[in-house]
Amino acid sequence: MKDIKRIVLTGGPCSGKTTFTSRAQQVLAERGYRVIIDHESATDLITGGISPATLGMYEFQKYCVALQLKKEELCYKAATEISGDKVIILIDRGIFDDMAYVGEEAFREILKEFDMVPEEINERYDMVVHLVTSAKGKEEAYTFANNAARYETIDEARTMDDMALEAWKTHPNRVIIGNETIFEIKMIKAIQSVFEYLGEGVVEKFNKYLIEVDDTILERFKNEANYSTSHIVQHYLKSDNGNERRIRRRERDSDTMYSYSEANYLSSNERIKKDRILTEKQYNDYLNQIDTDLNVLDKMRYSFINDGMFYKLDVFDFDQSKGVLAVDVPLDGSDVKIPDYIRVIKDVTDDLNYKNYYLAKTQKY
Repeated sequence: MKDIKRIVLTGGPCSGKTTFTSRAQQVLAERGYRVIIDHESATDLITGGISPATLGMYEFQKYCVALQLKKEELCYKAATEISGDKVIILIDRGIFDDMAYVGEEAFREILKEFDMVPEEINERYDMVVHLVTSAKGKEEAYTFANNAARYETIDEARTMDDMALEAWKTHPNRVIIGNETIFEIKMIKAIQSVFEYLGEGVVEKFNKYLIEVDDTILERFKNEANYSTSHIVQHYLKSDNGNERRIRRRERDSDTMYSYSEANYLSSNERIKKDRILTEKQYNDYLNQIDTDLNVLDKMRYSFINDGMFYKLDVFDFDQSKGVLAVDVPLDGSDVKIPDYIRVIKDVTDDLNYKNYYLAKTQKY
């Protein structure tokens, strides 16, 4: 029987929803889930020329609700028809987010036009993940750069975050991910919360190993649980400010996904890495910015689960006799286990030479 889950991402502006969506899509896919993205309706409208400035906030929110209902209907219909038994619909802001902009009384009036009441909205969503805006505690990271429709000041972003917290307070399965630590850990915690809800085992870090690879090893992988393969092509881009920028094309089954990542540093030991999903056209546009001093990374990724642990092996085209195996580190402190048939050459967990950026420089293990 097909299992479909609808998960809402909410929170104030510049909270990490775009990065979370991009990363969660990849991680969920590697663990056997089909992922459908329902992008933020307000952003779709504003970038299309329909905004609170032209309509007024009350009328604009009516448009938001109308569009959101239709998109959710289509996403769920697609989820019932798409191949695969496990489907996740990631919804960037749900209907309750509209209440945050007009208040409860006006929101109830809007819903009447759609024959709805607020009390039935929670039933539409299985889980709500609230990512707290960076305007609360990480003000130096607050930016307009990754959303052309963003216009809120830091104070306005804080207020909107509070309003979203209030709007979703009755949902029985809400988690709140704050800014108590660095951005990378925030993203890990958010993804962890989703996997905990799904009853899946996921962890906060990987150990990495250089292993021997041959056809026998790759055939053994096919017998493991949740086995999947992906073809990944990764380009590094020129950077004027020293940030590490890359684009990635990922092919899995008949699906092709495109993404952009940029890593920058707030301090000597705190890195923010933000990701977003690209269209094919956006991806092709970025190809004009390739850093020719770095090589393209072309690799096959093999993912599977063995004895409850998640593994992913990257085999690069420059040397297919070896590969870099990443293994989940158990949260309970138990030892990492590697299947007996895998031949480990060495542990490279803390070796910079085996990170993608450095492999793009050297093209060798």
